[in-house]
Amino acid sequence: MANKSDPMDLKQIITLHKNVVSNRQMGELLDISRNTVKSYIKQIRGSNYSLDELLAWSDRNRHPDKCRSRLLF
Repeated sequence: MANKSDPMDLKQIITLHKNVVSNRQMGELLDISRNTVKSYIKQIRGSNYSLDELLAWSDRNRHPDKCRSRLLF
């Protein structure tokens, strides 16, 4: 049975990718397949966001109380 991906996996993949860790090593570290890592990396590259922007987005969604809305009502 395949492991379900955890949202933290994506954040860890981005962080490991920034640190030039191979897909194989990422898969072993996160206990997911190398092809799953490859798929995530492909999606990340096609997202038009930098790795830092994706990490910041992840942090904002994890701690919404620490972020202010850009909309003023």
